[in-house]
Amino acid sequence: MIWGYLTEFWNAITGVAEYPIEFFKNIGNAVAGALGNLFAFIIHSITDIFVFGGWFTSSLGTFFANILAPVKFVFGFLKSFIDSAFATPVSGDPIWEFTDELMSVFHAIPYWTTISSVLGVCVLFVIGMAIVKQLTRI
Repeated sequence: MIWGYLTEFWNAITGVAEYPIEFFKNIGNAVAGALGNLFAFIIHSITDIFVFGGWFTSSLGTFFANILAPVKFVFGFLKSFIDSAFATPVSGDPIWEFTDELMSVFHAIPYWTTISSVLGVCVLFVIGMAIVKQLTRI
């Protein structure tokens, strides 16, 4: 049935006039180009839909992640706070270790803890004044 139709169509084309082979090549190229352009348009449209869908889901995920970021921060902070509050304390390592002979010299000075505290406050006061002087210079 289809072959009969194609035969009739061919006879109608060739019955009108004699066409050179280039004419049929050009028609074939035009039909192939039209079909290729049709499929290219359809494939391009489908890929545009998929690209838009990927962008939309990515943006939606980023939106929800940003909305839930404060809640995540609060829960993370509370979890680490509770974990550290109920954890066993870690003993600190001494920064400086002095010999017992040297410490016996300092323990022999009366009121050494008070004197060392006053000296520390004086040093901090001098450093603070130097910082203030530098800031007022600007």
